[in-house]
Amino acid sequence: MSLKDDKASIPSSYWEQEFISQDDSQLVTPSVRYRCPKCESLLIQKEGKNGLFWGCEAYPVCDYTANDENGKPVRAKRFLCPACQSPLRRKTFKENAFWGCSRYPECKITVEDDNGVPSGSKKYPCRECGHYLVRKKSKNGYFWGCIEYPKCNNTLNDEKGLPVLRRKR
Repeated sequence: MSLKDDKASIPSSYWEQEFISQDDSQLVTPSVRYRCPKCESLLIQKEGKNGLFWGCEAYPVCDYTANDENGKPVRAKRFLCPACQSPLRRKTFKENAFWGCSRYPECKITVEDDNGVPSGSKKYPCRECGHYLVRKKSKNGYFWGCIEYPKCNNTLNDEKGLPVLRRKR
C-alpha cells in the first residue's frame, strides 16, 4: 500500500477533529478589510460623538470618512448645489431645517429640507433672468425665489407647494 492510498483512506473530518481538539485552536470568521478609495490605506472603524464611523488609517494625511451601516463602511450621499455644483450642507435654525451651499457667502442658495434630504422639487424658470425658482421658507410662510438672489429679486407666492404664477400684463 502506497502513501497516497494511505492518505485517501483517512476521512477529511479526522483532520478537522484533530485541529479542533487542540487546546489553543480558535475558529473565527476571517476579518474583512476595507480600503480607502482615496489613498488605498486601510479603513478603521472608530467611534465619534455621533456614533460609529469609518476613517482612513492615514489620517491626517487622508481625511476620508464613511458612515457605518451594519459594520460596513458606506459613503454618505452627497447633494450638490443647483447653481454652482458645490456640496450642500444641512443646516438648522431654531426648529427649521434646510440645505445651504457650502460656498456661502459667495453662493447664497438654500433648498428646503424634505425628511433629511434636499427637496427635489420640479424646476420652475424665472421669468426675470432665465434661471429657476426654488421654494424657500420665511417668517410669513413659504414662497418661491430665484436662485440668482440677490442679483435677481423675483419671487412668487406659494400655494400647496407650487408657485402661483403671475399673469403677464
